[in-house]
Amino acid sequence: MNRFAGRGRAHGLLARIAAALGGPAHAIVECELSPTFATRLNDAIAEAGAAPLVVCAGGDGTASLTFDALGVPAAATLALVPCGSANDLAWMLGMRSVAQALDALRSGIERPIDYGVVEQRRFINCVGIGLDAEVAAMAARIRKSGWAKGFSYYLAALRGLLMVKPLAAAIRTSEYQVELPDLVMLTVGNGSWYGGGFLGAPRAAIDDGLFDCYAIRDVKGLRARLALMRRIRAGMHASEPNVIEMRTQWIDVSFERPVAMHVDGELMPVQQAHLEIVKRGARVLVPVPPAL
Repeated sequence: MNRFAGRGRAHGLLARIAAALGGPAHAIVECELSPTFATRLNDAIAEAGAAPLVVCAGGDGTASLTFDALGVPAAATLALVPCGSANDLAWMLGMRSVAQALDALRSGIERPIDYGVVEQRRFINCVGIGLDAEVAAMAARIRKSGWAKGFSYYLAALRGLLMVKPLAAAIRTSEYQVELPDLVMLTVGNGSWYGGGFLGAPRAAIDDGLFDCYAIRDVKGLRARLALMRRIRAGMHASEPNVIEMRTQWIDVSFERPVAMHVDGELMPVQQAHLEIVKRGARVLVPVPPAL
């Protein structure tokens, strides 16, 4: 439970979640960045018994922090109740509203999905390096200020386009090896959506055993940068001449200087990193697919 998600909306959903589950939760663990969160979560899982259902009420960050805190990735099945500032993972799994998520709690099915690992940190949806991470940081500050929360990522992206500083980078995968003098951002997508509605990895499938990666080089001029941002938002950037698309099980990156990286929205500095995918190593609860 993330008490900050949706301006406190998550706590207001407790009664509806309990009703959908058919009874109260075994334990309510508040999600936070504190190191004690993992201890409290895993203690509650151990007390609940083998492979319980863990309901994550919040946004993408809540789900990602919860999954990373699991002592064993397969120790629980995750269920998402999307009520955060960004709910891209829930969208990817077919839940665009709280009502759909509650229906999944009542009658959903378990689905195995992939997850990624970077610098010993697990992630479910995506990693962004460079401008992508700087934008995520600015968006968080905008949301914290209390205004324009629904458009925070878009506004931050506009500001980031004015401040972007390209850097030299080396990228290696099983099939590619490239050195770029003017990288602006690198997106590594397990899921296809990020940033509250940007279709950053349009061809990604969350259970295909592959990352969809996009290395985006600099373009000159504000107008060209705005056009690129619009194409990224719409998922139409893969064919751009300044975009390199890669599909891979792992990727190594290094940069000329430390740069910002976000891991499902959580920020950290990095100068080199190894990312790899774990095929179908996580379990989530999803709605029953509609009958054909």
